[in-house]
Amino acid sequence: MKQKKHGSRPFILYPRQSIDSVRQCVLENFGSIKYELPFLNALCVEIPEEKVGAIRTNQRIAMMSEDIEVSKLPVETASCQRPFHSPACVPCRRGEGVCLAVIDTGVAPHYDLIRPFNRILHFEDFVNGQKQPYDDDGHGTHVAGIAVGNGYSSGGKYCGTAPGAALVSLKALDGEGNGNASDILAAMQWIYENHRRYHIRVVNLSLGVASSERAQIDPLVIGANALVCAGLCVVAAAGNSGPERKSITSPGTSPLVLTVGSCDQKGSIPTFSSRGPAPAGQVKPDVVAPGVDILSLAAQNPKSYIAQTGTSMSSPYVAGLALDYCARCPGAHPLEIKSALMSLAQPLQGIGENDQGCGVLSAEALPNKASS
Repeated sequence: MKQKKHGSRPFILYPRQSIDSVRQCVLENFGSIKYELPFLNALCVEIPEEKVGAIRTNQRIAMMSEDIEVSKLPVETASCQRPFHSPACVPCRRGEGVCLAVIDTGVAPHYDLIRPFNRILHFEDFVNGQKQPYDDDGHGTHVAGIAVGNGYSSGGKYCGTAPGAALVSLKALDGEGNGNASDILAAMQWIYENHRRYHIRVVNLSLGVASSERAQIDPLVIGANALVCAGLCVVAAAGNSGPERKSITSPGTSPLVLTVGSCDQKGSIPTFSSRGPAPAGQVKPDVVAPGVDILSLAAQNPKSYIAQTGTSMSSPYVAGLALDYCARCPGAHPLEIKSALMSLAQPLQGIGENDQGCGVLSAEALPNKASS
């Protein structure tokens, strides 16, 4: 994670008018600009400590928020040598013709992503500025495989829920899985500008930050909502802060985002899976999906697999199902996709809706044959 400048604090500024109306004022009087975010009409800035009070009262600024620290959601060590679940073996053409964007720690060129042909359409690095795909943590590679891995290295045994889909990887978290909201938002800006070029229909966010009822401005929720309004289905992990109530992490708290908690092989909700409701009172998560001992791609070896646990694993499982829905229904609105997938979930008996949402969503819930 990039360190803030000495004596300065990072903020996200939302002008009353346009970015152009405040850019020069910020540069001359308040500090430096890290990113411009036209899709939010916002600026990510570094402000000297002594000038924070002045910019808070500046008439050109409508509101401002802290550039909060964001992390991959903690992943528990797999508890068994032979995990109960790998992403379901599904027809290899599921998700064909559409693309998933993953904002995470990057992606390694695992054979399940680049053979028999390369499905990593683009890699963008907001941490180190590298051009070739890499993953110095491993989280992003594991996440990507759950959604779009094709099982090449396992002879088709271990494949994702949309093995025919393509991938765009945006590295906004560092080698320890940490980053800032500004880097996540910059990755969202890139998606906003390029989603038509790469036919991106779904965005996966297996990351988050603790949500607060006192937070009036949540930059991750604002960014995720803007992507949904641009026609993208955003799928986010619920968080690993359960079993306490109101423990859903942002941006999974957004009512527009498809928020995914975890279930285990017994049809139970594991204690780590975050519970709702969201701060505004709406039911969360929306669905749950397999998240315990999930086998997916290892970043260290292009032929190997590793098991990990957490809602970080459940989210891409559902993101792959969203990709498949998009491939079947090219004109579907993100909220239609969300509603359709929620309607396919099977409720677990005796478990509250703020633990499971609509219930368990499995790959088998979607038919293998394209709908007419």
